[in-house]
Amino acid sequence: METITLEKYGHIISDSSLGGSILNDISSALSKGKAVTVDFQNVISMATFCSKQIFGSLYIRLTPQVFFDKIRMVNASSDMKIIVRLGIEKALSDQEVLVS
Repeated sequence: METITLEKYGHIISDSSLGGSILNDISSALSKGKAVTVDFQNVISMATFCSKQIFGSLYIRLTPQVFFDKIRMVNASSDMKIIVRLGIEKALSDQEVLVS
């Protein structure tokens, strides 16, 4: 298991380049066959579009079963959990629009 510590990206993650870096780090660990722990310690907030960029795209790409098997989130406040969920929901909603 590899740990990705989000604190190194800042206490507030609200930039698409940061989101891209986080997504690349998680994807890199997953490509090595490792499960990933995403540590939210000291992260105060994340823009919903960053959550969609990171967690929404992983959820769609991996499928829900693999996402929950391979990605573990720790030290996430209830607000951060909501932001992650909203990002996934937005990615799913956008995907449905594209399929229609």
